[in-house]
Amino acid sequence: MLLPSDSFPDSKVLSYDKLGHLGVFLIFTFLLTWSFDKQQHSDKLKIKKIQRALTISIVYGSVLEFSQQFVPGRMTDLYDFAANTIGAVVGTIVFITFRKFSLRIVN
Repeated sequence: MLLPSDSFPDSKVLSYDKLGHLGVFLIFTFLLTWSFDKQQHSDKLKIKKIQRALTISIVYGSVLEFSQQFVPGRMTDLYDFAANTIGAVVGTIVFITFRKFSLRIVN
């Protein structure tokens, strides 16, 4: 996230940099949601846990993007923020799918 932008090939929308952002936030959100899910086993709180993990991931991604303007060779990029957010949403979807599939196997 904090490497100089010239470390990656040039492309605004689809590049290794954007795929890296997407992948990191997919994994981060998946693991964060999983850890929240393991804390309590109350059915009422499941949606709130998912919302909390997604909110934390998106806020963290936006703080990272904002702070990049203070790192030499980096700048705040709306496309990076979008890749972070998409990764967080996909991570949430992957977690929900994973959880439904694993519950089906157990039951």
